[in-house]
Amino acid sequence: MALVDTLRRLGRWVAAGWRTLTSVVGLLVDRVWPGPGVDPHTRVQFRAIADAVVPETPTLAADLGPEAVPGALAIDLDEFAITYVDDGFQLGLPYLGPQGNVPLADPIAHLLDAAALTLLDRGENEADPDPNRAFSLLGPDDPPPEVVADAVGPFAELSRRDRLRAIGLLDDLELGITPTEGDLFELDGGLVGQLVVGFVEMIYYSEWEGYDEFTQPPSERVHRNDPRDVQSWRQTGFPGFAPGYAALRGYVGLDGSGLGDGDTWTTIDDDAGVRIVRESGSFRENEYDTSGYVEPFPVEGD
Repeated sequence: MALVDTLRRLGRWVAAGWRTLTSVVGLLVDRVWPGPGVDPHTRVQFRAIADAVVPETPTLAADLGPEAVPGALAIDLDEFAITYVDDGFQLGLPYLGPQGNVPLADPIAHLLDAAALTLLDRGENEADPDPNRAFSLLGPDDPPPEVVADAVGPFAELSRRDRLRAIGLLDDLELGITPTEGDLFELDGGLVGQLVVGFVEMIYYSEWEGYDEFTQPPSERVHRNDPRDVQSWRQTGFPGFAPGYAALRGYVGLDGSGLGDGDTWTTIDDDAGVRIVRESGSFRENEYDTSGYVEPFPVEGD
């Protein structure tokens, strides 16, 4: 029943959103908002995602310095995520889009609103929704709040913690649709949560920001490999690419374990006898008594 109720709410919200976007205000927003082809509602939603997953952290400035303050919105990670989600997923359905791509950013944005409504219906939100949270995501070049108001959904009105709670509810959603005859498209809502959280985290701490043009083929991209060009590198102290980072340096050796052998390359913990050594060593039988072990499941057929 929870799934049915969620889908009903999603249908009502999509219908309302369609009426809004075809209104005069919706047309105005569509014209003044930068980024051709991107629904204003979708843009606000992905900003809300980026703001919740990698937020600004001004309280860290005193201990870690001002470079630790900016979050994902400072480097427009929301725009990158929309582009990547819409253009980068090959689903093998060439008649539905270029190279079989199915634009997913807009459906994901509406799905997050359905999750937000479910969170509110269950009373599991810690803070009341507030449209000012969505308006705070706007930049100086965006339309004013009174113009964008109709493009704001319930997900963007939640607090950061409640947005993450709403995303967590998608773990309970499973959906199967047939976009064309003979095709079955199955959606596990948990994958959406992994995408909008895990993907944003991974990209933020990657080398992405340092490329001159990420949308070019890999062989044509240029990366300056300068930590000053990548916000997450500055925040984490990563020095950039260097030969040998991915090379095998040795094997973990623990005194008396036989796990590693040979010359010591470096010592990890002198007191515990943990070292990185040149050779793999050899394993030995453990000393546990397993004579009374009983296999919980039958290993042979009837």
